[in-house]
Amino acid sequence: MEIKHPTRIRPKVYTVAEFAQAFAISPRRVRALISKGEIPALRIGRSYRIPHKAAAEYLARALPPTVRTGTRPKISVLDDQTGYLFPSPTMH
Repeated sequence: MEIKHPTRIRPKVYTVAEFAQAFAISPRRVRALISKGEIPALRIGRSYRIPHKAAAEYLARALPPTVRTGTRPKISVLDDQTGYLFPSPTMH
């Protein structure tokens, strides 16, 4: 008779410590972001679990718009002395 081992299901979530390590911030800061509602989290007893999808959305909001969309700033000025391209002075 074969004994089946139960499959371990690990939901795609971060603990506060894992999220803090992944984003290089303190666990205290993660809890503050959860309290402010900036990071959605599930409360289980006295601890939190942050869905991976919520972490990806938080990262997307934290990145500058050019990085988020994958577009690059338009480069329009060529320096005659060095030959390097620089962003136009009108860009900020």
